[in-house]
Amino acid sequence: MSRKIAYGTEPSQYGVLHLPTGDGPFPAVVMVHGGWWAAMWDDTAVRPLIADLVGDGFAVWSIEYRRVGEPGAGWPGTFEDVARAVDLVAELDAPLDLSRVAVVGHSAGGHLATWTAHRGALPSGVVGAHPVVPLVGVVSLAGVLDLVAADNAELGTELADLDGEPPRGAPGPSGPGHWPVVAAGVGHGMTRLLLGVSAAGDPGLYAVTSPVEMADGGVPVLAIHGLADEVIPAEFSRRYAQAHPRAEFVESPGADHFAVIEPDGHAWTVARKWLADKLS
Repeated sequence: MSRKIAYGTEPSQYGVLHLPTGDGPFPAVVMVHGGWWAAMWDDTAVRPLIADLVGDGFAVWSIEYRRVGEPGAGWPGTFEDVARAVDLVAELDAPLDLSRVAVVGHSAGGHLATWTAHRGALPSGVVGAHPVVPLVGVVSLAGVLDLVAADNAELGTELADLDGEPPRGAPGPSGPGHWPVVAAGVGHGMTRLLLGVSAAGDPGLYAVTSPVEMADGGVPVLAIHGLADEVIPAEFSRRYAQAHPRAEFVESPGADHFAVIEPDGHAWTVARKWLADKLS
């Protein structure tokens, strides 16, 4: 059973709650899809993972959020939306076990999911501070966990080419009409387009948005990355885990950026077992 539930008035401020069969209360997974934080993509790529989790008896709250190319997206809107959507788990009219909640994200969604693991350490007054729902764990699948490095490398500039070849395994855009807006502003990479400033220009902002820079939030994180990823370097996840004692880095040999979300692949097999242990 699935229900679409709004958490704001903007078109992308909603989630879809997927419930397994049974009476519950169910452990819950918040799913954060990727796609360069851009409005061209929705949760299509991670729907097989959603189905897998629901089949295993987990409730899944798959969230949308304002993304680059939409009004109000970027900093702070995108982060406000993710924080609000995760907090809403406490208010959903469903038999959920609030002592067993995890967050999973892929790519840019892996960044946002991991950011939620550090919300408890954010200073009061910063977007995302004072989380409502305690998390038992976060899984990042090929996440952009080092925004400083991503900005310095100007990752994502390929989106300026409207006729460019997508990465192997990438889904087609669900909202292609947003692409020209993104393409027009991506000259220095998607991280700068998301945050509106370079890492050198505002290191304080990166300190509260880039997981590798953030203080420990008390939540275990599993960072899985394919060693053949040509979109986001696996070094980002490795560096993150080296910086945070509660984090674990797992290499997925031979996996590219989208192989890590194949339901029968190595990465998801590892993630699924880790989630089952945390949510048991």
